[in-house]
Amino acid sequence: MELYDCINFIMTRSQTAVNSYFKNMLLPFDVTPIQYSLLKCLWQADMQMPSQLAQTLLADASTVTGVIERLEKKELVVRLFNREDRRSICVCLTEKGRALQPAIEAAIQQANAAVTRGLSAQEVALFKKQCVQLMENSKQQ
Repeated sequence: MELYDCINFIMTRSQTAVNSYFKNMLLPFDVTPIQYSLLKCLWQADMQMPSQLAQTLLADASTVTGVIERLEKKELVVRLFNREDRRSICVCLTEKGRALQPAIEAAIQQANAAVTRGLSAQEVALFKKQCVQLMENSKQQ
């Protein structure tokens, strides 16, 4: 098989290019794509446990913990400890984190439109469906 015919090569190069584009779009907000993803989860439902965030993001707990720590340093989220059980933590948005939502959401919409330029809505939907199928196929192996 030729290198450029290998689905892994094509997807890796595509993901790198798209991630770089999104990273540049989020640069003015001092937020990375994975930090955006975690913020998006909290914008949809504030006060979540790290395990819930990890499950939603399909990420391991240590990755999510690192993202939370970096967002906390930026004062975009706080961790609240349960008074009865200090092992139980909830991640919550700060006002600063909540205030970023409109501008970041606009940048993300703009980035999505830019990277899917030239594709119809049906083609984008089919692409998403095919990516899910590739993920499912990869789990079965």
